[in-house]
Amino acid sequence: MIGLGVKEHNAVRRARLVARGGLAAVAIASAIGCHHRVALEGVPADQIETTLFFIGDAGEPDPRQIGAPLDSLTAQASVSPERTIIVFLGDNVYPGGIPAEGAAEWADARRRLEAQVRAIPPGARGIFVPGNHDWADETAYGLYSIRLQEQMIASLAQGRNVRLIPGNGCPGPAPVDIGRLRLIALDTQWWLHSYIVRDSNSRCPNLTMGMVTAALRSEVRPQGEGRVVLVAAHHPLMTGGAHGGYCGVTGPYRRFGGSSQDILSGTNRTMRDSIRSAFRGHPPLAYVAGHDHNLQVLRGGQDVNYLLVSGAGSAGKTECAVKMRESYYVTQHRAGFMRVDVFKGKGVLLRVFRFPAGKHGALAYTRWLELR
Repeated sequence: MIGLGVKEHNAVRRARLVARGGLAAVAIASAIGCHHRVALEGVPADQIETTLFFIGDAGEPDPRQIGAPLDSLTAQASVSPERTIIVFLGDNVYPGGIPAEGAAEWADARRRLEAQVRAIPPGARGIFVPGNHDWADETAYGLYSIRLQEQMIASLAQGRNVRLIPGNGCPGPAPVDIGRLRLIALDTQWWLHSYIVRDSNSRCPNLTMGMVTAALRSEVRPQGEGRVVLVAAHHPLMTGGAHGGYCGVTGPYRRFGGSSQDILSGTNRTMRDSIRSAFRGHPPLAYVAGHDHNLQVLRGGQDVNYLLVSGAGSAGKTECAVKMRESYYVTQHRAGFMRVDVFKGKGVLLRVFRFPAGKHGALAYTRWLELR
């Protein structure tokens, strides 16, 4: 396989062996190592309609080698790439997004983005969602930086189905329909940015927060029976991590709400309230985000069934998280990603993988988000 070394080839072979045996192997792993046990015996892998991988804040890969979690994600996605979507949940390029070509940081910024694009195996679809660091770390150059990232992703993809959405610095919502699945991408940094968010080159259908909220309210109500709606963005609606003011050196100070990037700020609360209001009456199955560098599965409440935080894409940036009353699962200081399988007819399965792997493997948690 192009772009994979011996280590990655071996990982792909192992993943394919698991797939040939159906999902029974996953059932054994979940019974041994997971808090929420899932019995999958007798459910063949060919009943999976769409597989999604969610990995956030992956914009600081090791410059010497591509290791976990990207190599494991590639191995799993290579088993059935034709039904696979890999979603990068923002902060795709640390620390300041894509600078202008010719800047001293340009080559390294490209290297960071290329590592993620190359992790998408041939035949799989790749989606990049913008984060605050992709908007030039929240500076005045942000709108232009996110456009440069969109152009660079298209160039690195070389004609493959890999792109940044919403594009052109627009807020979205940007829906993607595949079978039962509707995946809706949002650029939440557009809501929080303190500088220019549109210019004469903008062609955004939604130009105000009210327009975005109204459009999102419409998109979470797809036609058809048994539809599964997932919303992907960078900023979480709830978190037990540092951006929620719960832990870390700066955690207590973030409770004063001084930064729009934190849950307790007024600007962030306005964004979250608007998004939740769009969900009322037709709650999505899950809202998936990054931003905090850990892995969390939370109860969403009346407006959304589940809240997933999967921001542990860079091994060198993992952080703490606390278990709240809404928490089903939390892991901290571990890299990892989440996998969501949408089954034909009925059933949506969540799996959480963390690294370094434990004695029973990298699979740490499983849960039926929609029962079969």
